[in-house]
Amino acid sequence: MTLPSDTHAAARRRLKERIEAFIAGYEASGRQPDSFAGEYLVRALASLKAGDHAAGEARLRLAETPPERRSPEDIAKVPTGYALLSTAELRRSFERTKLGQLR
Repeated sequence: MTLPSDTHAAARRRLKERIEAFIAGYEASGRQPDSFAGEYLVRALASLKAGDHAAGEARLRLAETPPERRSPEDIAKVPTGYALLSTAELRRSFERTKLGQLR
């Protein structure tokens, strides 16, 4: 089912605001996201780019999940053995996604 244009725009705006706040929190603290938070943030960005805002919200909620509350199933879905993206790299990716550019 396709959402009406205003509903779609509101969902996109809400997801963008939430991603902005999430990244800004890391920037303010000077910390870097761990592999779990980073992976699910990248997935949320992919959903934003694809216009799948419901999936983006779900993925961002996973990224926001504190380590002690993460499910073993969700942890198992995070690939290992690759370099993590820094907060600055995640910010750049987000800014490009907002502009509709490729990564």
